[in-house]
Amino acid sequence: MSFLHTNDDKEKIVVRMNRIEGQLRGIRKMIDDEKPCMDILNQIASVQAALKGLWKEVVRGHLQNCMHDALKSGKNADKLINELVEHLDKLK
Repeated sequence: MSFLHTNDDKEKIVVRMNRIEGQLRGIRKMIDDEKPCMDILNQIASVQAALKGLWKEVVRGHLQNCMHDALKSGKNADKLINELVEHLDKLK
C-alpha cells in the first residue's frame, strides 16, 4: 500500500527530497570551507524544517490514501492506526 496515489504526488516528494539533498551538500561544503558555525547552524535548521515539511506530506498522504482506503474497505485499518500511533509515540 502506497501513500502516493498519483505520479504528481511522487514528483512533489522527489522534488522536496532533491532540494533537501542539495541543502545537505551545501552544509558539507560550508564545513569543508570552514564557514562560521552560526551560518552552518542556520542551514541545519533549514534542513530540519524541510524534513519536517516532507514528514508532514508523507503523513498527509498516509492519512488521505492508506488510512482512508483501509477504513473504507475495513482491511488493515486497526493495524495502520496502531502503526501510526507507535510512530507518533517515538517522536516524543
